[in-house]
Amino acid sequence: MLKSLIHKLMRIAYLIEVNPYKNSGIVKKINDQIEFWVQQGHDVEPFILWPKLKKGDKNYFVRGRLYSNEILNKLPDNFIKTYLTKIFTLPKIEKDLSQFSPDVLYIRQNIWYPGLTSVLSKYNTILEVNTVDTIEINHYSKFKKMVYNFGREKVLNSSKGIISVSPDILKHYEQYTHLLKKVVSNGINLSKINKIKKDENLDRVNFVFVGSNSMKWHGIDRIIELAKKFNEYFFNIVGYNKSDFKEVPNNMKFYGWVEKEELIEIYSKNHFGLGSFSNYLVGKKIDSTLKVREYLAYGLPVLLGHIDVDFKDCEFVFKITDDDGSFIDREEIKEYVEKNKNLIIDNKHLKIIDSSVKEKERLSFFELFLTK
Repeated sequence: MLKSLIHKLMRIAYLIEVNPYKNSGIVKKINDQIEFWVQQGHDVEPFILWPKLKKGDKNYFVRGRLYSNEILNKLPDNFIKTYLTKIFTLPKIEKDLSQFSPDVLYIRQNIWYPGLTSVLSKYNTILEVNTVDTIEINHYSKFKKMVYNFGREKVLNSSKGIISVSPDILKHYEQYTHLLKKVVSNGINLSKINKIKKDENLDRVNFVFVGSNSMKWHGIDRIIELAKKFNEYFFNIVGYNKSDFKEVPNNMKFYGWVEKEELIEIYSKNHFGLGSFSNYLVGKKIDSTLKVREYLAYGLPVLLGHIDVDFKDCEFVFKITDDDGSFIDREEIKEYVEKNKNLIIDNKHLKIIDSSVKEKERLSFFELFLTK
């Protein structure tokens, strides 16, 4: 029966609760997902639920309708504004969803709000799970944690499937036997990225880390520790500000948030990308982070503090921490860096993470629900 469903065209609704005005790795990933689904002939309708910010702010999603509330848009930007926007805007989305009548409703796991589970339960809802939510929520405010925990079971019980980016995450959902489950690690559209590493113009080894502020599991404190161990190297931190940290060594530079063009220029002046070093804080010793895939796509080998799902044993992704999260011997790290500082990763080694490969896996999982 399943074989007869392969290549069947689907109506896919994507309920997106992600800031469209920030060109983040998540936005890029969602754009790539939708683009591939459409290229395969599927009818894809993104419903983007987010309050409007400043007049003239650019929407970085390439497809989809923006839903917000004109009155709530005037409130200061914070969690309450976003949460109320979801509550008061959902009825319009519910009406439009009913008209679209999707075969599959796809949504990234997020906080519950009134009316959500009623919508999710009407369709073949599949959650994309990107973190161990019961652990990560402890890093947010008490109010957000209270609301999230109140509605977590409601969201899960209103869904029919889970796609996780890591087996470490998926094992936390084993008790939900009504849910079909699959691991599809993060991918990246390799065709959109050119190699820009220019090691011959650099007078010392440079490392770059790219992230979003206030995420403790990124482990910026550990990167500061690393910079202190290797004062002969230089460390560039994008997405964070120097004022957020104490005792920053002189061989570090903080850029804050930058746009794509500046980020590419920064990449071109670095030998290595740095992954997260404190993923254990959110229960992930094995992960597939977007930043690692972007570094590799631009040609940079990577040093990180966890095991990558797709690169468990290869020369260009090097785990420099032990099982307890401590850095391995300094000389072992230095030997790797000196050996691979001029290495430029070729796409022939990265086919496993191309978004076309990942999205074929995701669409095959969607097809399982067409008989339900």
